[in-house]
Amino acid sequence: MSRVPAQRETGLRVHRKREVSPLRRQAQARVLAALVVAVTFAVTYTSTVKLRPLFAPDSRYYAGMALWFGGESQAEAARQVAEVSAKSGWASPAASVLFGWGLVQPRVVLPALSVPFVKLWGIDGLVVVPGLALAALIGLMAWQLSRRYGTVAALGAVVLIMCSPQIMFYGSAMLTESLSALWGALTLAAAWRYQRRPGWAPVAAMVGLTLVSAFTRQSTLIVAGAFVVAWLAALVLRHRPNGWGVAALAVGGTSVVAQVVQTVLFPTFSQLDQFKTKTGADSLSGALLAAPRLAWHIARTDVKTFALADRPLLVLVALCILSGLVFWRREETHLLLGAFAGTELYGVTNGTPTAFRYAMPGLVFFALSLALLFSRAVQRTGQPARTDDLEPGRESPLEPGGESPRRTVSSGQGQRGVA
Repeated sequence: MSRVPAQRETGLRVHRKREVSPLRRQAQARVLAALVVAVTFAVTYTSTVKLRPLFAPDSRYYAGMALWFGGESQAEAARQVAEVSAKSGWASPAASVLFGWGLVQPRVVLPALSVPFVKLWGIDGLVVVPGLALAALIGLMAWQLSRRYGTVAALGAVVLIMCSPQIMFYGSAMLTESLSALWGALTLAAAWRYQRRPGWAPVAAMVGLTLVSAFTRQSTLIVAGAFVVAWLAALVLRHRPNGWGVAALAVGGTSVVAQVVQTVLFPTFSQLDQFKTKTGADSLSGALLAAPRLAWHIARTDVKTFALADRPLLVLVALCILSGLVFWRREETHLLLGAFAGTELYGVTNGTPTAFRYAMPGLVFFALSLALLFSRAVQRTGQPARTDDLEPGRESPLEPGGESPRRTVSSGQGQRGVA
């Protein structure tokens, strides 16, 4: 006679604990992280577009170009822009200024991309491309940071960025900021690609992205400054290998060429005259002497704006300063320092406090600094960040001491080795 199993005799069911594979746990964590990012973006973006007007003063020029590129005459485009401007309480420039001001004439990328949406929904369609670019930027940064610093650090950085009303407004409005920030993040991705696998393709990508960025907004010196300072810092600190030389040359050289070409093609705006006007000087030497005072005024005004209206952004800036002081030997700090120098040059020569608007093209470098700080904070509290998601061949940022990390992720079977 066959023996009845004990669990059937007693009527009890034996439950065995299912073992979840590491890959499945990793996939679940990624899905949860993606949901956190998506929900945060949905809340902050929707709040911004519902509560704040997205048609800004500069939007008049982009709207006019989009209408013109879509087949309207300049006179008709100027008339439609004037109608929308009047609803916002602004006077609209004449067609000769709307289409002839040298500062905005080179900024053709946003209007060109917006043509189909403007033809469908009128000037309101100008909001579509910035919104899509902002969503792509947040997704790209979350992906980049999670692969280099772990999921927790990436979430901390991008969620803090999305909690800033200023950043979300500049990224959502009918402006060029979200596109410029996206080009900056993609250029950094191309530079990292070249460091992993040198070749002509990532160099061509850096050059192409810099050209597109130059004709989106004249702010390419911010990314160029980041790469140049990272390269120089690696030389001074004798970091080997120094992977920033080619990126600095490609982006910096292309930026200079683009600036010169735009100055020749669109001579109705002079950055030098703008600089002298804002400093109240009659000569370049006088303007240079007055520049520190102007820079201090801009910094004080912006910090006051953050404290009154955008404390998450004030926290973001403060944490980036802390990260830079603690990890002063790391390339993340050097990249942010170079981007900040480019932003200051941009801001001082224009002479206007913008409450982080001019820093938007270098937003990814702020995100890097934050993610580095958060990843080390997680490690210090006794909860080591997982490095399973790190890019093959990339260094982990979690080694102590502030030096170049020793742990790497193998490009083979995911095994780690210590140099």
